[in-house]
Formats: sequence, C-alpha cells, structure tokens
Amino acid sequence: MMNQMKKMTGLAGVLLLLGILIALNAVLRPMRLRADVTEDQLYTLSAGTKQLLGALDRDVTLKFYFSKSNDRLPVTTKNFAARVRDLLKEYESRSGGYLVVEEYDPKPDSDEEEWAQRYGLQGQALDMFGMGGQLYFGIVAVSGNREAAIPMLAQSAEPRLEYLLTRMVSEVAAEKSAKVGIMSALPVNGSVPSNPYMMQQGGGAGKWAVVSEIERQYDLEQIDMTATNIPADVDALIVIHPAEISDDTLFAIDQFVLRGGRLLAFTDALCITAQESADPQMMQMGMSPPQSASDLNQLTAAWGVEMVPGQLAADESAASLLSAGNGRAQRNATWLSLREAQINREDIATGSLNEMMMPFAGVFEVAATNGVEVAELIHTADDGYTASTMAARMGKIDIPSEKRRVPLALRLTGSLSSAFPDRDGLKQSEKPGIVILVSDVDLLADRIATDSINFMGQTLVQPRNDNLSFAVNMVEQLCGSEALIGLRSRNSYDRPFDRVIELEKQAAFKWQAEEQRLNAQLQATQAKLSQLQQSRDDGQQLFLSPEQEAEVKKFREEVFQTQQSLKEVRKSLRRDIEMLGVRLKALNILGVPMLVAIFGIGRGWWIRKTR
Repeated sequence: MMNQMKKMTGLAGVLLLLGILIALNAVLRPMRLRADVTEDQLYTLSAGTKQLLGALDRDVTLKFYFSKSNDRLPVTTKNFAARVRDLLKEYESRSGGYLVVEEYDPKPDSDEEEWAQRYGLQGQALDMFGMGGQLYFGIVAVSGNREAAIPMLAQSAEPRLEYLLTRMVSEVAAEKSAKVGIMSALPVNGSVPSNPYMMQQGGGAGKWAVVSEIERQYDLEQIDMTATNIPADVDALIVIHPAEISDDTLFAIDQFVLRGGRLLAFTDALCITAQESADPQMMQMGMSPPQSASDLNQLTAAWGVEMVPGQLAADESAASLLSAGNGRAQRNATWLSLREAQINREDIATGSLNEMMMPFAGVFEVAATNGVEVAELIHTADDGYTASTMAARMGKIDIPSEKRRVPLALRLTGSLSSAFPDRDGLKQSEKPGIVILVSDVDLLADRIATDSINFMGQTLVQPRNDNLSFAVNMVEQLCGSEALIGLRSRNSYDRPFDRVIELEKQAAFKWQAEEQRLNAQLQATQAKLSQLQQSRDDGQQLFLSPEQEAEVKKFREEVFQTQQSLKEVRKSLRRDIEMLGVRLKALNILGVPMLVAIFGIGRGWWIRKTR
C-alpha cells in the first residue's frame, strides 16, 4: 500500500511539473525573449535604430515580399530571408506598436504579385532559361501617402541592411521631403553661354549629373554665393568650391550650422574644373578666371579642421596613369584612384563604396577640439604624403621620407562653436552639429564621375566610379534622421571554417608548385623532341628514333610520378580536413556530457568535503 501511494505521489508530481511547464510555455510564448551571443552582435540593433523606433509617432508598415513558396529557391536565399524576417521582427518589437511587419508571398498572377509590381519590386529569374519562376525579394515601407522601397535585396548588401531599413522608416515617417540648398562658384546647375549665337545653337554646359541625381530625391534650392542668410526651411546645405567667399556669407553658413542645419562642403587646393570652366571671352575682356583654390578655413578652424594651402595629398598605391604627351603615359600620385584600402569600410555611408577618383585632392589637418568628434571617411594609405601644387602642375613630385595617412574626407559631429564670436548671433550649436568636409571638388565633375554613351541617338550617362554614390550617400545621411549617423555596418553573417580554408590554401599552393614543375618538364621535353626531330634523316619521318623513344618514355614516367604526387596532395588535404571534422564532432558529441560529468563529480566532492 505504501509503495502504491509513493507511485501515485511520484506520478502526481510529474504531472504537476508537466502542467507547470505547459502553462509557463503558454505565458512566455508571446514574449520574444532572446540573447545575442554572436561575437559582433550581429542580431542587435544599433543605438540609432532603437532611438528612431522609440521616437516614432505615426504608424509605419513594412511589407516584406518574398517568394517563399517557390520550391527552387537556393538554401542560401532561404537562410538570408530568415535573417531578414528576424531583423524585421526586431524592428516591430522595438517600435512600441507603431511599426507593423506584413509578409506576402507573390505567387504568379496573384494580387500579391500585382501589388509588388505596383510598388516597384522586380521579379528575378532563378535560372537563365526562366524555368525556375520569378523570385520577389524586397521590402516596402508605407506610412500614410508616403512610400519607400528596396526593390530587390541582394545578399551582398546584408551588412548595410539595417541602414537601408532605418533609412526607409525615417523617410516615410517624416512629414515632408527634405530640402537641400546648393551653393557653388561653379556652374553646377548648368551655364548659359555669353554669346547669343551660341545660345541659339544650344550651347552652354548642362546640369552636373550629381545635381540631377540629388534633385530626383530631394527638394533642391539654389542659393547664391553672396547670400547673407540661409533659409530656415533648408535641412542640408551643399557648398561646392567656395572660392572668394565673403565673410558675411561665411557667417550665414556658420549660423545655419549652429542652429541645426547640416553642411556638406567640397573644397579644393587645385580645382581643374574651375580652370576648364573659364569663359575665353571673359578672359579676352580682361576678367580673371575663377580661382582654382578654395577652402572654408575661416569657418572650420573653430571646429579643429583646416585645409593646408598649396598642398596636395599623394599616394603611390593610388597613383593614376595619365597621358604625358607624345603617346607616353605616366603615373601621377596626386591624381588619386582610391580603392577599398583608402575608404572607411566600417562607416555605413562609405562601406559599400569600392572605387573613387579624386584628382589633386587637398590636405586636411585635424587639431584636437573639445566636444567635436572627427571621423575619417576617405584617406590615403598609411604611407601617403603631401606635395605642393606647383610640383603637381610641373609633374615633378619628390617622395619625402616622412609619410603618413592623409585624410581626404571628414565627418564632424558634436558641439560646434561659432567662428564669429564677436558678431551678434549664436555662439554654440543648439544641438549636436553634423558637418562633412571633402578636400576635392573635381570628383563631382561629369568628366571624372561619369561616362556618356550614345544609345540609339540618345546620350545616356552612367557612373564611371563611386563618386556620385559617395556624394548622394553623404546627402542622404545628412537629410535623414540623426539615427542614421550612428548606424554601423554589420560584419558578415557567414562564419567560415578558417582552419579548413587554411588547409585548402596550403594544398592549393603545393598543387600549384607541382603543376608548374610539370609545365617546365613539358616545355623542356618538347624542346628536346624538336631538336631530335631536326637532326633526323629524311627517311625517318614516320618513325621515332631510339633517343626519341627514350625521351618520350622518360617524359611519360615523369608525368605519372607528378600525377601520383598530385593525388597525394589531394589525399593529404582530405585527410587533414576529415581529421579536423572528426575532432569537431567528438568535441560536440562528448564535450557537453563530459562537462556535466565533471560538474557532477566536482559537486559531489564538494558536498562530501563540506559535510
């Protein structure tokens, strides 16, 4: 009887525990509890995104279009979609109910597919013959009558995915489109020829491509170079080559920045575009051409940054090949062709850029200033140096012994002081200011940034490099929410087996050495055979001589031995990788039980000791 009571009590305890677990699961199921233990915090939103989502005051819907019912989707695409879905849910949970995520599967000829197309999403064929169907993989943000979309998500853009999503949410949640002012001493908005006859013939320069690109996305307003006030409704101001700018205009820019406006300034120590834009008729009339140098030192010195007059940045690793006349080409270290090594890959605004061209870029000097944080966006290599504008003009640049990394584009954030403390106005920025300084103007010019092609009688403009993308990214960041400034570029979600890759590299190196040895033997043998062939008698044209037969036999033997060596290399590679896999499996299978056993033994020993 007692045994039966014990069994009943034990069964009741098990059932009670099971009931508690079921109830706990029901309570906790709606709650989204998780911990990000990845090394780079890949699944944790940046502080800027959390700030934006927490400050939402209007409803935003993120529509995720993904062809999940297509049975021909690659596994990598499915995994990527799962990560996108997880990130979207994180946005939803952080929004306080203002952001809702909806997922759609746009099957062929469905309403979902029609809506995806109306939003501008594009189906992509899964194979070259179109037999795998269409893949829709995009996101649309909707708030009221404002919309924004990512037409197709590419896995290569995954490090910037949070930035793209946050930018969309910021764009549709804003009450109106941002207004951008543009101020320049160059004809960036197009020029009208001074000769009436040329005007009738359609002469004059057209609007710069970078201006047209910015105009597509923002409300653009031209501001005169002599302006003494920047309109209050301008969100961001672009200044391009401010040559001979007056103190009153500088003061207007100063006050614009201090009251919360964002500034993007392109200055230059040697602007070839300014020289090329000079009107010959004006020069014949005795009027001086536009200055080739410009800076905002009088303004930026108060923020701890100045451009060094008469100095250019030089980088041998980024030197461009230019024509030196008479059919000769010469590398010029001051005409910079910048690659990934000279671009800040950690910053979200420049992390997607791969190639930029900056002819005769100036040199920034940065001094420590309290309250101002300076970030380098573009720079030379660590062994860069400076050269005078005179030396660059003459093509005679001496490489100095002292080398350093030279900053070419900077972003300043923080509390900014007025450069005109004696004038009536703001003395300190009302809120953290944002200023981006670039030491080159020519990078924006069409002949540096774009290529023009003739297509069926029409002139099409396409980017030559990432110069336009850089400029648009900068404007995009300044016109968006402050949250966009602090966003980081995420590292790769792929975690490769470094040890396996290293083994493959070592084996490939051995393989390449063996292959080179085989090719050398083949060439030597062919040369020997040709020599023997030339020394033969005419009557031996159809027969191999004993020497040839011996040489061929020797060659075949060497080929066989080399093939055996290659097989051994491949076997060694597989053996090393398989042994590594066995060790990892053993660790995964036995590691946890061993840890539990060690913990149990240790705990038992401790209990026995303390009794």
